[in-house]
Amino acid sequence: MAFIRIEKKKSGNYMRIVESFRENGKPKNRTLYSLGKVEDYTSEQLQKIAEKLLEVAGLTMEEIVPKNFTENRRLNYGYALVIKKLWRLFDMDKLTAILSTKKKVRFDWINALQLMIAERINEPRSKRSNFLNSGEYIGFNTGIELQHLYRTLDILSDGQEQIKEHLFKTGRNLFTQELDVVFYDVTTLYFDSQKEEDGSLRKKGYSKDGKAHKTQVVLGLLVDKLRNPVTYNIYQGNTYEGATMIDALKQLKEKYTIDRVIVVADSGMIDKDNRNYIVDNELDYILGDRIKNLPKNIKEVLLDKSKHKAVSKNISKEKLSYTEVDYQGRRIICTWSEKRAKKDAYEREKLLKKAQEWISTPSKYKQVKKRGAGRFINTDEQGYAISINQEIIEQDSKYDGFKAIATTTKLKAEELLKKYGDLYNVEHSFRTLKSQLEIRPMFHWTNKRIEGHIAMCFIAYTFLNYLRNTTGLQNKEIVKTLDLMQMSEIKENENEEFVYMRSKVNENQKIIFKKLKIVTPNDLTPQKAINQLFN
Repeated sequence: MAFIRIEKKKSGNYMRIVESFRENGKPKNRTLYSLGKVEDYTSEQLQKIAEKLLEVAGLTMEEIVPKNFTENRRLNYGYALVIKKLWRLFDMDKLTAILSTKKKVRFDWINALQLMIAERINEPRSKRSNFLNSGEYIGFNTGIELQHLYRTLDILSDGQEQIKEHLFKTGRNLFTQELDVVFYDVTTLYFDSQKEEDGSLRKKGYSKDGKAHKTQVVLGLLVDKLRNPVTYNIYQGNTYEGATMIDALKQLKEKYTIDRVIVVADSGMIDKDNRNYIVDNELDYILGDRIKNLPKNIKEVLLDKSKHKAVSKNISKEKLSYTEVDYQGRRIICTWSEKRAKKDAYEREKLLKKAQEWISTPSKYKQVKKRGAGRFINTDEQGYAISINQEIIEQDSKYDGFKAIATTTKLKAEELLKKYGDLYNVEHSFRTLKSQLEIRPMFHWTNKRIEGHIAMCFIAYTFLNYLRNTTGLQNKEIVKTLDLMQMSEIKENENEEFVYMRSKVNENQKIIFKKLKIVTPNDLTPQKAINQLFN
């Protein structure tokens, strides 16, 4: 078989027509004709040689090398490709068919929802920004109007209970794991508003974001040990967080047919009613307990470090010790950590510094309230700061580094500590919702739009967490990976149809394609075939 070879020599590059053959079973080459030095030819002469060879092959130069390609725009294909795959995995068409029967919908609200989920994972912004950014994606249908996004929130509000139940059931099927432990916590989501209204979810209350002057809602969230959301509930912004727990557990028992699980929550959930409800309903709990509220004889035992045992390094990397006692039908495990002791002392010093400022310039501050820095201050009859209360400081320092956990389980202490440590899962979930998905601040004012917005964020979080669990990538890595899944919409001047050129596939993209069983898009996809990519 003959072919053209360019041989590089010190005197120049030589072009030869060479034939390959075998001699005694070994491959060899021989020169049939030497065309001389490449440098002796003009570019026009070389083009004529190429055209002649193509003519022999029955081809033209235009068929091999298009004359002029231009890039029209660059689009992201990753979000649509992955979200539509997750849509099928979570059988979302079954859910949306149910929600669509509730009212007549004359626009493509499913496409609007998928766009909002993409934007929420990509770079959370307002619904107006979602609408303006819709042209940056390929794979979502065109024709989305701003009003469609808002009206989609109304549909989600009406169907929020079905959404929660559907995602829970499909999530169980996808992960095929037993729900033996649930983690519960509460956070607050604030609005860029200070105005309260009758009947509104937006109320002022204790803010975990330090936004006490703004209205807010309270969000209770149950997740499993893989951070998969189980369910959520929305409460008025002035609701005491401990009062939300029984409501959440009632739903867990009634709607999700859960038999027996361990409920894990922090000390903010502790009160007699919550404990009694859990025990009466044949659930177990692991709850943070308040050492300061326990009887003196119990505190003396828990705070005696000489009776503590060391915790295995398999459970905690930091130096940790513990002891336990039985009290009123529950076991109380108390741990001590040197790292936590230093942190507690540091936090107290910050409060004492503020307390000293109150004492030095009392006229600059309002009357002292007996919380925060005010705990360490002696006041006069009018409630103004006059001196530091050394006795309170000494009492407070006795608890540095100690933390108590109460439980009804028969788990060994170290296993118990591990499960309570997993409460980080729900805390991380809230961080994802608040930071990665920026669920707050919210700019919706009606209860319906607030509920719809949170439902949409809940779906987005469920999808993102599934990707995290399935691929092993962290949330920020996933977002960066999806961002880089791009296509150039290119066009040859003489041809009216576009061709889509995919960007290079990196290692993290390969992981997502493999784990979700997505076929890697071709380097080039013609316009007539582009929609098939997302089906």
